Amino acid sequence: MMINQETPMQIEQIPMTRPHYQTGRKGRVRMIVLHATAGRGPGDLNWLRAGGDERRPVSTHYYISKQGRIVQLVDDANTAWHAGVSRWPVDGKQVSGCNAYSLGIELENLNTGRDPYPAAQYAAALWLCRTLVLRHDIPRNQLVRHLDIAPGRKTDPAGFPWQRFVNEVYTDLVPTPPTPPELVAQLQAHLLDLAYRTAGSGISAGWPLFTLAQQAKLGMPVATPTPRRTTTGTAQDDQDRGIALADAGTFVVEIYAGDLLYAPVEAFTATPPDPRQVLRLSQTPAGPLRDALLELLFRQADPVNGYRPDWAHHQHLLKNLASLGVPIGPNQRITISNGSAYVCQHFAYDSLCSPVPNWKTIYRLSDLSAVAAGTRSLPGLTKTQATLLRRSLLDSLYREQAGRQFEEQATLVRYALDKQLGAPLGAPETLELGEAHFLLMPFAKDVLACRLPSADWAYDRPVPTGTAINGLAATLGETSLPEIGHLSAYLSGYTQPPGSVAGQLLGQELAQPRLHDLSRWHDAPQPPPTINQIILWPTPGPLTSDLALPVVDFWHYYIQRDGTITRLRETPTTDTNMIIASEGDLNHASPRQRSALAWLLRILHATCAFDLRQVQIGVPR
Repeated sequence: MMINQETPMQIEQIPMTRPHYQTGRKGRVRMIVLHATAGRGPGDLNWLRAGGDERRPVSTHYYISKQGRIVQLVDDANTAWHAGVSRWPVDGKQVSGCNAYSLGIELENLNTGRDPYPAAQYAAALWLCRTLVLRHDIPRNQLVRHLDIAPGRKTDPAGFPWQRFVNEVYTDLVPTPPTPPELVAQLQAHLLDLAYRTAGSGISAGWPLFTLAQQAKLGMPVATPTPRRTTTGTAQDDQDRGIALADAGTFVVEIYAGDLLYAPVEAFTATPPDPRQVLRLSQTPAGPLRDALLELLFRQADPVNGYRPDWAHHQHLLKNLASLGVPIGPNQRITISNGSAYVCQHFAYDSLCSPVPNWKTIYRLSDLSAVAAGTRSLPGLTKTQATLLRRSLLDSLYREQAGRQFEEQATLVRYALDKQLGAPLGAPETLELGEAHFLLMPFAKDVLACRLPSADWAYDRPVPTGTAINGLAATLGETSLPEIGHLSAYLSGYTQPPGSVAGQLLGQELAQPRLHDLSRWHDAPQPPPTINQIILWPTPGPLTSDLALPVVDFWHYYIQRDGTITRLRETPTTDTNMIIASEGDLNHASPRQRSALAWLLRILHATCAFDLRQVQIGVPR
């Protein structure tokens, strides 16, 4: 099948300044390897063009900027030095040293798992890979990421929507359609990919801790914390992910719904790491190391407050981690429809709330559900109050985690509640797989895949009566895929008994971005502030690192790359400047981040009546 060449893209030929590559190659090109530069253009391109440095010479065949500019540095006929120590099955034979068989493509990206890959860059990578696949007859399993061929050593391109990309590369290029088992395997890979992208990572699911987390039934990945990078020009190694914890050493940390796992960096010299070297927060004795792990855990969910050992909710977690799960959101205030104020925090398996200011009185969302259902009672709460509070908590949970209204009778919501899958961990997305279309959505204990009647089926539209619910392991025969399936079906052999449902899939998508208001710790409402100027302040990111900067006391809002807005301060500083910090350069902002900024400026303009011409980009002098 020929690639559509109606709008071919241009490839710029720019020679390297140092010949850090090998002329010629051993045989035909049989692989394509995608990387991330772990830097910003044009600096990363200049670094690649110079071949890295003499201590560590590198090269790549192609470079794609965030704007979609494609540059060729090394001819396809020559061997670039991009893969390093690597292994992969090529045409049925395991090979070591993939440089001899592959083309390397570097994507401009910080490789943090949060830095976006803009649409123009994605489109350029898709066009280039489709062109190269056709030119060199590359099979599907030989289009790979650096992290695939160097597990435990490389993590790039972190956060890239890999399974969707591969699927689109090979659309119409494969002469025979995939078999049902191949489609099921592809769906499994998409579910894994979504789980890790939601956690802000691109780390291979088999490395380093995922398998152990599944054996312990700890649910899906929630976060993969890493230290802030201090250098650019090379993608992150697993060892670079190490975080110094107290005086106990440096550890690689991954947070799952049910626990935090960590292992000493030294363990990652083996493939895979010795399971005996992987430790759990829940089994760590009290002391400086556990305190450091708790601070890291809470700081991922609540960058402003972190771990507060004197807070009732945090004390409650120490005794109930197995049933609560890890924190997934900040400690914040909500007000229910009768005007009562509560402080709440969401966890992977449950949520906690306390009436203001009775902090020691703690209600769990699961208990409120039982009261609302009339199966138990709680001191100080009527059934009506419990019902209102439960609804407010679920509204908050789905708004913040999925960006959608909570609709209890929606198919996926009802299914997740009935099967006790825990909190939603991210927004849904649509997958096209062969002639089938699926809605995918991550939850704390699983990732759901629900087959859609058509590609344009709205999530808040009722599905046909009798839509079947099956575990993904139950393939409905040899020629079809299940309607709703679980990632856990692949991992544990679990099969969900069939059922049938009717109704919309999810609540409506919310127009406004996620907003964490961490400033509302007073009882009296404040008048709208006087604003003479708004300053947009770019920061390196992520929020957990930026809040350690001394200038944070001057910030009022912070907008993350995923569009989440955190309100940090109640009123402007005395010079009437309002400062909005943004994760990363706004020139490279994701569509969600740009949309969130536009929404916030509109709200501030409406409430504070400032002149939109007084918006300044850059750090104030």
